[in-house]
Amino acid sequence: MATSVEALTNTILAKMGASSLAEVAATLPSALTTDVNIMAAKKELEEGAVDAAFHHLSLSHSTLLHHRMAMRLHKPNHGNKGDEDCGEVMSPDSLTDEKITLAATNVDETMSLLQKLPSEWTVVQITTQSVGECNFQKIGAHPSTPGLYISRCTCGLQPVVTVQAVAAPKDKGVRGIRQEVELIKEENKIINKDYRDQQQKYFTKREELNNRLKCVVRSMEVAWLRHWCCLLVGSLDARDQCLLEETTARILADCKVPLTDTQKQLLQCIISCPLPSEKKSRLELDIAINVRASVASLLSASVKSQCVKHLYAAIQKEEATLERLQRAQRNPVILVLDKSIVSLPWEMMWILRDQPVTRMPSLRMLLLLYQHHSCRSSSVLAQGVDSSKGFYLLDPDNNLPRTQERLKSVFDETGWPGITSRRPTHEEFRDAITNQDLFVYSGHGSGSQYLPGELVEGVDCRALVLLYGCASVRLAPRGRIPDPWGVVLNYLIAYCPCVVGMLWDVTDKDTDFLTRGMVRALRGEESEPGSPLAVPPSDVALLVARSRSLCRWYLTAAALTVYGLPLHVINKSCE
Repeated sequence: MATSVEALTNTILAKMGASSLAEVAATLPSALTTDVNIMAAKKELEEGAVDAAFHHLSLSHSTLLHHRMAMRLHKPNHGNKGDEDCGEVMSPDSLTDEKITLAATNVDETMSLLQKLPSEWTVVQITTQSVGECNFQKIGAHPSTPGLYISRCTCGLQPVVTVQAVAAPKDKGVRGIRQEVELIKEENKIINKDYRDQQQKYFTKREELNNRLKCVVRSMEVAWLRHWCCLLVGSLDARDQCLLEETTARILADCKVPLTDTQKQLLQCIISCPLPSEKKSRLELDIAINVRASVASLLSASVKSQCVKHLYAAIQKEEATLERLQRAQRNPVILVLDKSIVSLPWEMMWILRDQPVTRMPSLRMLLLLYQHHSCRSSSVLAQGVDSSKGFYLLDPDNNLPRTQERLKSVFDETGWPGITSRRPTHEEFRDAITNQDLFVYSGHGSGSQYLPGELVEGVDCRALVLLYGCASVRLAPRGRIPDPWGVVLNYLIAYCPCVVGMLWDVTDKDTDFLTRGMVRALRGEESEPGSPLAVPPSDVALLVARSRSLCRWYLTAAALTVYGLPLHVINKSCE
């Protein structure tokens, strides 16, 4: 039977003019691309070829987006108009580099992508292990929680890649994490409509949903990622990294356990894993258990084995030094999430809660966006986001009177030009995102009703874009096979450096308070002492992370997400 299947496959490939399934997958933006690459990654990982495994896993992400981006790059005279507006014309060499980045198809080329990114960045790619499970399921159905491949990549001249397989949760109670999140989002829509005039029921139902979502996040931490949460941490600054390497060397000398370079990198993640901001005895116990479990997995040994006990004892001797490192501020993490888990609130996990985290659809799109902005001296990546150069669009449909009441004075304080209670023209919208450093939208949805995503793709977007509307950065499923899509991907195709928005529907009052606090923080205004924004950080992703505390509802805080490059804000008025 195996021979006949192989013969039939070869016959089909011959008729298609292809020599292998991998060759077909490279040309089709479909589920086939994902499945073939995940199967290839599994084989490479079993053979110990970690870099090759990561290469295949990276090719399984955002295949349709890559094809859409390639279409833009290969258009004649691409980008000339937008670049003239910004005063810098994109050189043919830059365009060639971007085409090469998008077409990287072998292991060496993929590793070279990491080499071109800033050394302080860490790319964490999370890919589901499931192959073909979505191809024949009912539309709208949610499979059980899958196993994962977590790829942690340090960037710079000598990148180090770690790929860890994480098993699907055994606890039947957390088999449906994705389904539970979708149910919470649907019920969130219902209570906004059905209980709007019944305050007591409204608040009771909303608190219920808050608690359910908190349970989902806790399940992600404890039952799904378990001790491998440590792989999601960002890098330390140079001084702390040197201290960590010295501490690691002492630990290994003490217990005399030989480790490979990759294992040492993993051990450093384990022992320096950040602590939650508030110590709780139960959580501390969980962390201790996680460290032992991580060490056991690292050594491929039992938790009760002597080598694990010796290594764990050596780690405990360095407790004082490690606690300092565990509380140190981290450099940016860029999350690259599989299409089937992109809707989950990863940033709410305690390991990431107070860290600068952004999302990107794929490694190739990350480098392409970075190349585009790093080679232009006028970009907000190079210069910083000037908070005095902003534009706002407030309730353009003129049907959110309370939002206008809460935010109009805040926007007036900024001195920015803006539009209130009228629809902008396409030209006004385009001008705002191409010529300003900041663009803030407060209204329904993502604002694509005023400038459709297809038209967004045609501009060269300069601004940090903040979309404070329901589900503004949601990636919506479009059937069994195609990748999910949303306006945030249109912005990334338009080279938007960073987009902040919501993963699902949110309440206007909570969002307005969030908007007010974030706009003031972006302008460098200090909040009350003791507040997370008492001294606003200049790092946009870290500012977003701390702004979640402004939300009354956990549902709103968990929806807030950043896509794009790590940016910094400059406040010239405060200098």
